[in-house]
Amino acid sequence: MPYRTVAESAEREREIRGSRFRARVAPLATAEDAAALLAAARADHPDATHHVSAWRFGEAMGADDDGEPGGTSGRPMLEVLLKRDLDRTAIVCVRWFGGTRLGAGGLVRAYAGTAAMALDAAGTRTVHATTHLRIRVGYAHVDVLTRLLADRPHVRAAPPAFDAGGAYVDAEVRTDDREAVTHAVADATHGAAQVGEAPPDAPL
Repeated sequence: MPYRTVAESAEREREIRGSRFRARVAPLATAEDAAALLAAARADHPDATHHVSAWRFGEAMGADDDGEPGGTSGRPMLEVLLKRDLDRTAIVCVRWFGGTRLGAGGLVRAYAGTAAMALDAAGTRTVHATTHLRIRVGYAHVDVLTRLLADRPHVRAAPPAFDAGGAYVDAEVRTDDREAVTHAVADATHGAAQVGEAPPDAPL
């Protein structure tokens, strides 16, 4: 199934009644990367008063207030992720306390708002599941296959290669588009192509 995540990492900072808030967001390749983002923020800003975090990876998610009053920081940032339907995304917001207490409502607005600013800066993208295929064709159909794959949206193909079995092209296609690609290849090659899974060591 496709999912939405941030397009890139981003940071935004603002000051609220003397306290500085800096949010960093990043896409996640694994759930463990959320901890790595938090560790990096702690290393980059060891003088900060709080390092608050929130993340979501599929059905797994987490939030940590890091010493702020319970429910005023990590959970509001997680709610921002959930309301925007963002998956495989982490947020860390560091705070340098400026001497003026913001109250529970003020903290919620400060953390959620700064996280939203960073998410706006990062943008979003939709990620689709993909499948790697190896398409074998006769030499006469190599150019036809190459043009067909180049003209199809959402297909990434390697240059034609050759081995003892003849010519082949490795291609990455959206899983939900595999059947359509297979039919198009069969039509273009008059049924002569063989479409199968690419081996694990394929360049794509």
